Amino acid sequence: MHLTIVRRAEESRRDESSGPHIDLTSVWTFAAAIALPGALVVLVTIWMRILVQPIARRQPHRFVFSTASILGGTLLAWAVVHLSGFTLLATGNVWKDLSLVLVLIAAAVLNWSAQGMNIAVALKIVTPHTRIVEFLGSRADNMLELSTLGAGAMLGMLMTTHWVGPLLLVFPVILVNSLLYHAAERRAHLERLLREQEQVQARLTEDAHTDFRTGLLNTTGLNEYASRLTERCGRDGTQVTVLAIDLDHFKKINDTWGHPAGNAVLAEVGRILREKLRPGDVAGRDGGEEFVVVLADTGVAAGTAIAERVREAIGEMTVETTDKHRNNVTLRGRNLPLNADGPEVRAISASIGVAVLPENGDTLAAGQHSADAALYAAKENGRNQVRVAGVDFHPRRLPAPRVDEPEVTRSA
Repeated sequence: MHLTIVRRAEESRRDESSGPHIDLTSVWTFAAAIALPGALVVLVTIWMRILVQPIARRQPHRFVFSTASILGGTLLAWAVVHLSGFTLLATGNVWKDLSLVLVLIAAAVLNWSAQGMNIAVALKIVTPHTRIVEFLGSRADNMLELSTLGAGAMLGMLMTTHWVGPLLLVFPVILVNSLLYHAAERRAHLERLLREQEQVQARLTEDAHTDFRTGLLNTTGLNEYASRLTERCGRDGTQVTVLAIDLDHFKKINDTWGHPAGNAVLAEVGRILREKLRPGDVAGRDGGEEFVVVLADTGVAAGTAIAERVREAIGEMTVETTDKHRNNVTLRGRNLPLNADGPEVRAISASIGVAVLPENGDTLAAGQHSADAALYAAKENGRNQVRVAGVDFHPRRLPAPRVDEPEVTRSA
């Protein structure tokens, strides 16, 4: 009656179980070990497993091994109870009756440990790289099994006084199965909601820190991750290189071929930066055609070499796009040779400024300021080149404005 009524619920619980499944059949097998002779114990256990087979749906060899483990644990409990010499009926002697309780507890523990260890060792042999504790079941599963054995002990003692004991217990056991089924469904639902919430949170976090045009970090993400990297390198006493990258004459690309062409160039620059940089480096778009790269544990020589690779890759770009009139056009890097299309398509190059911390400052903001100064020096000296702060140029103070010069204001 029990297994027939709870079949669908038990199948769902078994499917949701990530490790060894704990069912409630021990209430019947352990009761048999207490109240029945050895031959009937074997018969009841095997019959119970035959009824469980449609629910378990396991491979024959696994099912036979599990059956043998359960039968061994049940017979071990039977031997402890029946060889102890204690009667299951009340004797009126407090010490003898309490000793019977200890015998039943010992039998339950041996039953539980023998089955659990046999299955855990077998699974360890099949998957040797997994820790054996992962096969012993969760704390909740083991508490459920011990509670089931306790109910089986009460049922076994009740059966020795009246044969209707199983009929009195079958309905509470079915109710417990139903409660476990609904609890498992509720937990699965909550876990699914939690996974969905984590995925949404991860997407929102990524969108909040990512520039959709280039796939790099935006200004917010750049400040957060680059500052964190700079602080970590500062604690470790290692250098950090900051690259300030600006596309040359990018406004001319937008004015000549339109913003779709400019957007295509930005996207290609983002792809190049993702390919040329190392996994631990931080790269972001700092607005417009400006990019910032922060290289961890990198000195001036290695940082300059990376900047040169990036500059060469940008200067050798080829971007298939459309102009403002939706005509196909191919924009090429200024480092590429001329071709039949004419010199006007050679429109892409970049100037890069390099600064190193702590030589050029103690903070990320100071490093960016020095890298920007080196970038402007590269532009003033012809563009499409790399300049290093403190090496290729020396900062100088601008002359103070004349007193008779009118103040210059700029409107938006």
